[in-house]
Amino acid sequence: MVKDESATDDFARTLTGGKTEAYHHLNRSVVVSGFLSGEVYVVEEATKGKVLASAIWFPPNRELYEDTEKGKAVKPLMASLSSELDEWWCTRFLPEYAAFSENEFGEGVKKEAWHLQWIGTRKSHRGRGLAAMLIDVIRDKKGDAKMCLEVEIPENLVFYQRCGFETLNEEAHYFEGCHEKSGFPVWAMMSK
Repeated sequence: MVKDESATDDFARTLTGGKTEAYHHLNRSVVVSGFLSGEVYVVEEATKGKVLASAIWFPPNRELYEDTEKGKAVKPLMASLSSELDEWWCTRFLPEYAAFSENEFGEGVKKEAWHLQWIGTRKSHRGRGLAAMLIDVIRDKKGDAKMCLEVEIPENLVFYQRCGFETLNEEAHYFEGCHEKSGFPVWAMMSK
């Protein structure tokens, strides 16, 4: 399901150098991290068990690629990258993304919130409320905690706004990639 949905977006292409193998390792790293440190939600077709939609959330005080599980989740991804891209991840992307989160959400806010790391619905099942349902699952259980997310695809902003999220800054932060003509915009969003 994942490969069909975002194989051509600037975010994935920048993080993987456009390599298909690295792209699969990127997706796998997020899923593994979700199972180890977060919560993974899946909507399946009742008769065939085919995944129609899924979401990966990190509850308060948990996060993607936590130190305790980093090797299991990230090691195959990093091994699939060129040395130049590996260095970019470690020295530019990850530190810049952490700073972006602190600046946009506020110090420690993302860590204290429910963070939506990934969500997707098969194209054939979009517009049926499945992704919104996967957001409402957390909205119903979060208590006083906030929900937050980052958006790399401008067209997705409207969906999240309809789901009750507000863009914290109308102007996107732009991450420069490692390679020429690579990079992507990011917006931070918080639940109302």
